[in-house]
Amino acid sequence: MTEEKIEYIQWYPGHMAKANREIKEKLKLIDVVIEVVDARLPLSSKNPEINQYTWNKQHILLLNKADLADPDVSQDWIDWFKKNTDIQEIMLYDAFDRRHKTELVKQIQRLNVKNKAQLKCMICGIPNVGKSTVINSLIGKKKTQVGNKPGVTKGQQWLSTPDKLMLLDTPGILWPKFEDPLVGLHLAWLGSIKDTIYEKENIAADLLKYLVAYYPDELEVLYKITLDDKNLPEVFDAIAKSRGLLLRAGEYDYTRTSVLLLNDFKNGRIGRITLERP
Repeated sequence: MTEEKIEYIQWYPGHMAKANREIKEKLKLIDVVIEVVDARLPLSSKNPEINQYTWNKQHILLLNKADLADPDVSQDWIDWFKKNTDIQEIMLYDAFDRRHKTELVKQIQRLNVKNKAQLKCMICGIPNVGKSTVINSLIGKKKTQVGNKPGVTKGQQWLSTPDKLMLLDTPGILWPKFEDPLVGLHLAWLGSIKDTIYEKENIAADLLKYLVAYYPDELEVLYKITLDDKNLPEVFDAIAKSRGLLLRAGEYDYTRTSVLLLNDFKNGRIGRITLERP
């Protein structure tokens, strides 16, 4: 994906601007901002404009979907954020691990500097980083709609937890312009940008190039292929052949192979993978 392509795409629609205004209006009520990013792309999935919400608030950064990320690289990111930001608490999070939920509640309560009976927390982040799943883990039952696609949460809502927390769920918000075109590519891999505005075959090829370089064993195991000295098109062909993704003429179906690769990454089938390093 080129920089010109990213600038051309109208990916900051009116509902995001409206949600941004509504969040600012609610900020005076908020005690703790819980920012959610994807542990597989911690920096690319971190909206730089969220700093305007957090500058005078207690701030927790959750590297969510930690169970899908490379654990060694995740620890490097924890160290990086501690060294390069002033965020009060930074932690890895798996919404399906009760120990993580317990630790998060403890972290929130530690930030209760005014000793309030009930803390109000805002959950924020870009689309598709798992905000609703985090909220459901804190509530203890399903209250918000969850989906592996951007735009599932449509509006703000207050939700209460058994631990005397009030959570403000907010829609995913992107920022108006990507200064680095790689950020747009990374967010396309995550599914944070709707899949109607980019060429799947192009971004799947870029993803495959990274996986061949850093996670070749995982590719070989999942798709039952051998990489050997194959170039990138040959690896693509091998995956298509292994999964029987053929067109009527017997040629490889690159569109379906691209969708397969992107979905396998988003759903964690390839393995524990982190796609950027500090």
